[in-house]
Amino acid sequence: MRPTKKLASLLLALVMVMSLATTAFAATVTLPSDEILANHTFTAYQIFSGREENGVLSDIQWGSGINSANFLAALKANATHGSLFASCTDAAGVAAVLSANNTNTDLANQVAKLAEANKTGAGTALTAGENTLTDGYYLIVDTTTNIGEGSAYNAALLQVVGNINILVKTDAPTVEKKVLEDDKRQIDDGYGTGYNDVADYNMGEAVPFHLIGTVPDMSRYDTYKYIFHDTLSAGLTPPATSGIKVYLSSDKTVGGDSDITDQFTVDVAGQVITVSCNDIKAIEDIAQGMYIIVEYSATLNQDAVIGLDGNPNTVYLEYSNKPDQSGAGGSTGRTPDDQVIVFTYELDVTKVDGRQTETKLKDAKFVLLNADVTKVAKITNGKFDSWLDVPNADAQGNITWPADSILTSAETTGLFSIAGLDDGTYKLREIEAPAGYNLLAENITVVITATTANGQGWTDGDASSALTNLAVTADGVSGTGDTSTGIAAITIANNSGSTLPETGGIGTTIFYILGSVLVLAAVVLLVTKKRMGRVEK
Repeated sequence: MRPTKKLASLLLALVMVMSLATTAFAATVTLPSDEILANHTFTAYQIFSGREENGVLSDIQWGSGINSANFLAALKANATHGSLFASCTDAAGVAAVLSANNTNTDLANQVAKLAEANKTGAGTALTAGENTLTDGYYLIVDTTTNIGEGSAYNAALLQVVGNINILVKTDAPTVEKKVLEDDKRQIDDGYGTGYNDVADYNMGEAVPFHLIGTVPDMSRYDTYKYIFHDTLSAGLTPPATSGIKVYLSSDKTVGGDSDITDQFTVDVAGQVITVSCNDIKAIEDIAQGMYIIVEYSATLNQDAVIGLDGNPNTVYLEYSNKPDQSGAGGSTGRTPDDQVIVFTYELDVTKVDGRQTETKLKDAKFVLLNADVTKVAKITNGKFDSWLDVPNADAQGNITWPADSILTSAETTGLFSIAGLDDGTYKLREIEAPAGYNLLAENITVVITATTANGQGWTDGDASSALTNLAVTADGVSGTGDTSTGIAAITIANNSGSTLPETGGIGTTIFYILGSVLVLAAVVLLVTKKRMGRVEK
């Protein structure tokens, strides 16, 4: 998983300092040159001009960077603060209102947004380092053409020109995707027990996923759009919309959190899941630093890739990225992709003659059982489908196995296979031996072991860093594993000829009885001969 980028979002504060006693001669505006603003451009628009006298700005007029008529009308029409400007007719009047309310942050936010919406002209481009501007009051706007992934526009800054150092506060949302490894990972890294970047499953099983988005600083926005775009590989069947839940959480785990599903629109189209909200600011109790978590399960289906390259799944977050254009129709950015991957494997079994292993045996019939021999695998098109209950035996101890659970070794190759298996322990039971061969008396224990990068980091796009080894044993004897094909291969032998009775079994008792009869008969014969000899004499 790549580290998620956190780039520029908002200026340190949206400042409105309009005191007419503030020094306002030609001044220097300094922009930082660090990596946060490396790809950002800024432009200054003059809102008010004036004449410097004795260190203060007087004779305030409309500046060259504002459509004054539209700006004044917008100020008066503002639902929250319009009454403050009701009697204003010129720039000096507006400046006086701002000066009298220079500690009102919400007023500053609204006026800056209205100024940006009504700016005009090309403005003055600012570069990293020192920039000199003439006397006046300026709106400083982030005019970057293309905001990079994980970034956002900075909020407009309306400020009296003085020697200004513009500081930047970095804050854009991030997103992570996690998958539950239900067998071999029982660790909680802060995401919930078992949730990490890599997992393996049987086909037909439900695979749980979490999408985890952060809540950024939204104080400069009126509304804030927030959309998860989640794409599943063809090997995973998405859930119905009713199976997708959204939670507001104080951490990255789900449990006891606020269910906010009704605040989002959930859509499933093909392999894409979209979970969207036009304004997360309206969600009760939401705050910067919290998490929005989407929870669902998808089914690993028979289109799943076996072995490498696995079945990757990707999410990115779309979000409001320009404070003056927020809301349902506003400008949006996106995070980098985050990816998890799900694997599944194939078991290949070759049936051979026990004495001449190069001789492959056809028509051996097997069933695949789970580790505790309570379930039998249902097979569809050579792939694992689901677990069925093992049928009850009849009075003679015979079991009638479902037809779709029986695996038969092929002519010439002696091979049978079952694709779509999780790593773990299985039992193979021979239910019919090849003609002329003995039926195996015991189940064979098969262990498939996949070495996967279960944790919170792997190289996105490089599946081989997530699945590094595949091994298999049959009753402790090693077979071969291939990560590229996902095949774990073993060989099972059958011996030809009659089956000898087990030591201590009833067959031995029969031999003992027959032996005793033969001995007794010999004794009787010997005694009879001796008696007959005496008679002849």
